[in-house]
Amino acid sequence: MKKAFTLAELIGVIVLLGALILIIAPLTNSSMKGAEDALYEKQIESLKLSLQLWMSENQRPNAGEVITLSLSQLKEAGLVEIDIKNPKTEELFPNDMILKIINNDNIINYEINETGNNKNDYLLIPSISVNGSALTYVEINGTYNDLGVTAKDQNNNLITDVSVTTTPNFDISKKGTYLTTYSVTNNDYTNIAYRTIVVRDTRGPNISFPGPLTLTLSEVNNYDFKSDITVTDNSGEEVYVTVTDNINVIAGNYTVEYKATDSSGNTNTKLRQVIVTE
Repeated sequence: MKKAFTLAELIGVIVLLGALILIIAPLTNSSMKGAEDALYEKQIESLKLSLQLWMSENQRPNAGEVITLSLSQLKEAGLVEIDIKNPKTEELFPNDMILKIINNDNIINYEINETGNNKNDYLLIPSISVNGSALTYVEINGTYNDLGVTAKDQNNNLITDVSVTTTPNFDISKKGTYLTTYSVTNNDYTNIAYRTIVVRDTRGPNISFPGPLTLTLSEVNNYDFKSDITVTDNSGEEVYVTVTDNINVIAGNYTVEYKATDSSGNTNTKLRQVIVTE
């Protein structure tokens, strides 16, 4: 005949099991959290790899430049799964989360910003594709025509009602980086795409003067060779001008070099004939 447990023994077993749970539970939770963290980091690295692939297929930013994309743009390009999730929360990563490709002194870095509100199923939201380049260059004080986006609803019908905002306020007369956000809504579902616009100055200044210059020996020493030249730059800024000459104290034909440099480091040189008479 089996002997039954006494009440004291049962209480002892319960106490022992409780103690084991108190010891094991934190270890289990810690182990699970560690696994989630590892999966999360793996997912982030996967997103960075997708950005690298996008860059290899599209554009590489120049030194000091940044390309900004939304997660939905990577989905549109087929570079990430449409149901990509955050392993920590088991929720979809926001379609409007910001991803950046950064060129810092010719070293490419990738930045993932999880902030965003659009966690809808990608199959429910309208598609949106940036026309032209996601990184667009504009010459300062030039012209810029936004190419917009191509947006379609779930039935592949074009959507023409697109909200466009640029921050900071776009000013083609000022060098800088601007970010255009395109937002499309259909059946209460929204999708977002980004375009980076870089206003830059790549053109050298323009130097003009009437033509060859004729001076006497007595005039050469005190003549201001900048007095009759005109220098303009597309930036509208003041331009630094230097003058180099090889004129001796004898009559003859000489050459004067004008060199103009703008604030962006663009230069232009122009030679002028100088005839020195007795």
